[in-house]
Amino acid sequence: MLALAGLADALYFTFAYYGRVRKSRWVPQVLCARDGSSCVTVVRTPYGSVFGVPNSLPGILYYGLLLLWAVAGQSARLTLQINMTSYILTFTDLLIAAGSVTVVLGFYLVFALRRILHTDCPLCYAAHAINLMVLALLIAVR
Repeated sequence: MLALAGLADALYFTFAYYGRVRKSRWVPQVLCARDGSSCVTVVRTPYGSVFGVPNSLPGILYYGLLLLWAVAGQSARLTLQINMTSYILTFTDLLIAAGSVTVVLGFYLVFALRRILHTDCPLCYAAHAINLMVLALLIAVR
């Protein structure tokens, strides 16, 4: 469920980044679905992208991989050989590494929201909370 919620959030921010979010009566106000809203404004700042790619695009990939992991099973393994030493990584290990990066980046982005941009973004906070909960669950099932 968290992966689906995260995927929906990442898709929303991707659409907002590319200017596809329009005000609609059926969209709740908390979703910030209007031009000039904090959510739409945030994705248009330098903090909304890295290397010209919106932060939400890697999020779509991450949540897609989480869904694949949940459906396909947690036993997939990858063997890396470096200098005659073999390392066995599970798909879960890779997701924990990716999740750790998203959580650390999330703390920085929340700091930027509050201290640099001086704005609130409910969906941003939701995305970062989802990432933290996903990481906790990944560590718990490992």
